Amino acid sequence: MNKKEIQNIIKENERRLKEFESPYDPHKGIGSPIERFELKFTNKESLYLPKQMLEDELIFVLSKQKNAYDYLKKNFEGADELYYELLSDIFDKRLKYDFEFWAVTCMTIPDKESDKRIPFKLNRPQRKLLGVLEDMRIRGVPIRVIIAKARQWGGSTLVQSYIVWIQLMIKENWHSAIIADVEDQAKHIQGFCETIVENHPKEVASFTISPYQRSTKVRYINERGNIVGVGSAQKPESTRTYDYRMVHMSEVGFWKDTEKKSAEDLTQSIRASIPQLPYTLSVMESTAKGLGFFYREWRESTEGKSGYKPVFVGWWEIERYQKKIEGSYKAFIEQMNDYDWYLWSLGATLEGIHWYNHFRDTENYSEWRMNSEFPSDAQEAFQSSGRKVFNPAYVRKLNRTVKKPEYIGELSADSDKGKSALKNIEFYKQNRGNLYVWSLPDKEEPIANRYALFADIGGRTASADWSVISVMDRYWMMHAGVPEIVATYRCHMDQDLFAWKAAQLATFYNKGLLAIETNSLRKEKVSTEGDHFYTILDEIGDYYDNLFMRETPENIKDIPRKYGFHTNPSSKGLIIDTLNATMREEAFIERDIRAIEEYARYEHKEDGSMGAVEGEHDDIVITRAGVVWLSLNYMDAPKKIDERPKRSGKKLVSEASY
Repeated sequence: MNKKEIQNIIKENERRLKEFESPYDPHKGIGSPIERFELKFTNKESLYLPKQMLEDELIFVLSKQKNAYDYLKKNFEGADELYYELLSDIFDKRLKYDFEFWAVTCMTIPDKESDKRIPFKLNRPQRKLLGVLEDMRIRGVPIRVIIAKARQWGGSTLVQSYIVWIQLMIKENWHSAIIADVEDQAKHIQGFCETIVENHPKEVASFTISPYQRSTKVRYINERGNIVGVGSAQKPESTRTYDYRMVHMSEVGFWKDTEKKSAEDLTQSIRASIPQLPYTLSVMESTAKGLGFFYREWRESTEGKSGYKPVFVGWWEIERYQKKIEGSYKAFIEQMNDYDWYLWSLGATLEGIHWYNHFRDTENYSEWRMNSEFPSDAQEAFQSSGRKVFNPAYVRKLNRTVKKPEYIGELSADSDKGKSALKNIEFYKQNRGNLYVWSLPDKEEPIANRYALFADIGGRTASADWSVISVMDRYWMMHAGVPEIVATYRCHMDQDLFAWKAAQLATFYNKGLLAIETNSLRKEKVSTEGDHFYTILDEIGDYYDNLFMRETPENIKDIPRKYGFHTNPSSKGLIIDTLNATMREEAFIERDIRAIEEYARYEHKEDGSMGAVEGEHDDIVITRAGVVWLSLNYMDAPKKIDERPKRSGKKLVSEASY
């Protein structure tokens, strides 16, 4: 690294440090995450008020003046007295527009260091979350947020305070509910709301809260006509009585399935009950552990597939996680490793990176434990266990090349099975299709050994394992490059039909080498006279001539060939080890976010086996491991085919078979 590059890094670090040190004063409106304008009271005194306050006619008029006091003095008698009345009026108006001002003026929270109650002055992560909430409120759209929590930065406190502010200052008859895994957790948050209401400064506005119609679960803010109810994932019936406009779903990732409804179905039904109106609010928050349905909701939000805005706060965004660098910046920068540079790319300061490394070393934390306790990004936060098969750093590298598929659809042919299933194969787009395509097959340039496919056959029911086919393009291996994933097919389908679907996809991709994992097929018998496995693959082998065959001594003339890849502890370890090494060396390109998720939750079991974390699937992992092994350790190198006819006696022979 040259001198100029180091100087640029130091300069950028100075800028980042200044952001941490930038002043924040919610009384004056300085350092707020929302858009504000300056309202001058005198030549020396001014406030920065929310831009939304310009909706008020008086505020709008004053904003156009040199300052408020001179305006009063010029246009009215008794300017001094009017000035203090004006300040009081603006104070009252501001409480309805400015959450930060209301919080620091009307709320107190326990100080963790002194145990005394102190004004609620938002910390930096809370201001980040507030910016998201306020953006939607001010734009007049439904407020929908999903929060992946890590560390104790007060996300739940901010959400519930924001809900109470809307109920006290803005909306009447605007009911709210708190839903947690168990009712006691929800009641604890409800108690926090009661404390806000009961301790609200009486000189500002006096409120009382009491049980509603003798209910032990519902509280009523008497002066506003607003209900604060509680419910639980275990007993969701209690939340159906009232017309709730705002719902805070707490620790959603830990909600358990019940006999009547899964946790995922419950969250969807709760969200569906909230009307799509301005000032309605739905917040899902949870500690980011595991890769279950909460993670799927998170992923949907980050991909823009839902109306929920994602919020995650990494350790490096929290002010206190900084440690002064005693030596020179130059020496520190020159010894930074790959992960340090990853932290820098996220936005961490050099002092933050120094703190992270120092804390890890002095506390003897493993990499997994640091990822779990001090996650740098959401992917780290959603770790499921400490027994990962694939190094999270390798998975992060693969994640860089992930992108949305170019096409989603299905394949059609003359029939679903048999000889005609491999005729007139065409791809057609379908929004909910099973085939994700990043690159369609190249039909222009004939290349032998270009495409590899590996299929893992699951079941036909929604609760069964997925049936998956991975397709890899080996083209760039001819130019010292690496192969890349170009398609994934994933579905639930009858096993025989899926095997034929794999043959169709292989035919579509220029008759690529197709390996079908045989273990699942062996489990189903056609009759006592034969086994399903041989029936399906032998039939396909009659019409598709590029099926993978296991190398055994029996593969000689007049002895039946053994089609398919048989998975046992030895062969599974072989392909998984190959995949892990390939990840480390960045020797293939991944495209599918679903594969990244499966890599992250693939773990060593206590019995020595490998598989997905409980309740999840690993079907894409197996097919990726298989297709990587085929591409890099089994197949011949890809090569261009010379289509020029060659003369052999009087007969022309073409080499265009691939």
